[in-house]
Amino acid sequence: MRKLIAVILAAALCLSLSSCRMHSPVYIDNREYDTGEYIKTSDGVSLEMLNADYWIDDGDNKAVMNSAEIKEFNDANNKLISSGSGGNISLREVGDETGGVMVRELINSIPVPSYADEAYINGERVGPDYWEKLIEETNVDAIGEKVKVRFGFSTVRATLRLFPTNDYANNESDDLFYDGLIMSDYMPFSPLAVLHESKNKEWFFVSMYGYSGWIEKTKVALCESRADWLRRQDISDFLIVTGKELRLTDDPYATGLSGQLLPMGTKLPLVKIDEAPEIIRQRGLYGNYIVKLPIRQSNGIISDEYMLVPVNSDVSTGYLPYTRANVIRLAFKLLGDIYGWAGSFHSNDCSGIIREIFLCFGMEFPRVANQQMKVSGLKYTDLAEMNDSEKIELLSDTPAGSFLYMSGHIMIYLGMDEGEPYVISSVGSISTAETNSGEFEQVNSVIVSSLLRTKRKTGTIWLTNISSLLVVEKEEK
Repeated sequence: MRKLIAVILAAALCLSLSSCRMHSPVYIDNREYDTGEYIKTSDGVSLEMLNADYWIDDGDNKAVMNSAEIKEFNDANNKLISSGSGGNISLREVGDETGGVMVRELINSIPVPSYADEAYINGERVGPDYWEKLIEETNVDAIGEKVKVRFGFSTVRATLRLFPTNDYANNESDDLFYDGLIMSDYMPFSPLAVLHESKNKEWFFVSMYGYSGWIEKTKVALCESRADWLRRQDISDFLIVTGKELRLTDDPYATGLSGQLLPMGTKLPLVKIDEAPEIIRQRGLYGNYIVKLPIRQSNGIISDEYMLVPVNSDVSTGYLPYTRANVIRLAFKLLGDIYGWAGSFHSNDCSGIIREIFLCFGMEFPRVANQQMKVSGLKYTDLAEMNDSEKIELLSDTPAGSFLYMSGHIMIYLGMDEGEPYVISSVGSISTAETNSGEFEQVNSVIVSSLLRTKRKTGTIWLTNISSLLVVEKEEK
């Protein structure tokens, strides 16, 4: 089998990759469809390949890791916050007080964008004084020897910022996809530690899982104590959003949560019927899950609001079983979604979709692609020194749902089809193998693509650039 695949690869690389393979007709509602009639696909991708079941084998429904193994993985990989003494700690290990030197270092370590001298802010060119004022707004001079830490939760999904501002930065005046002032995004109802606030008192500098950055105070609900903060994280009954997103019901009596969009992987504390009111804001409980979500009161302190989630919503009671089939099905729920740099536009970039998918299993991956590949306890393979034929041979035995990485981009592996390896990922731009001019097409979507027919700016196909593989299962010791 491996020799056959190698022969197919050699043929594929020698022949013009611009030729499309023939596929049998696709029928939707008893009507025959041509791939290009209504839906555009990348080179080498047929309409059938846009169906998750196309990539799922019978063995993919088997559990890969159990809850104890997932907890072990999380415990081994969640120490991502600088302790200020040369080591890292987990968010839950942050104490009621921390050193001011560490907080200043965290804030000062955040750089201005590399193109600051030529930056456009909200479409207008700015000078050095703009960045000087932003740095002044961080208010680091007000940090004392010791910092009293406050604890809370985000109340919405939004972006964590490099500086305390909602301005939009780019090196092109009309590019609205890549905001250089975004650090990352954060999920709604995420725990955080408040370390400092801006000079104008409108922003908090916080540490969250994997990142530190600036968040508007109006999007944070503070707990009365660290103990309460920890208690709120330790919930045993919950829903997980398993669709692309869940839209909370419009509710005129719950304006803080009404209509809010909750992304895939959001955890919602469940309430038992006998522990809930019989009527919630003039609504009966019939046909709904009851959840209790944090909101911010006018004084900034946390409170709880009951919300009803229709039972037919795309949610799971507890974490989904971690199977390869579930990884693929979740990934295809995001197919065609807009590319969201660092979580912009209520969407995600390449590493963001991986984080959201695996939160559905209770697995906490870092937010950045290269950090996701460096987690411990899983099966990692360095492919940098392999040639294309060797990579094809390896991928022929690689399970679907594994991660493939090349500089700046991470993908979810789908499998082989007619000797070609395929992936799904959130992509900014691509060039096909038939294009040798270096010209790129803006995609900015989640797409399925062939590693043999998609190229980088160097003119080489994606397969050649793949440098590492992570099979998301427990490493054998």
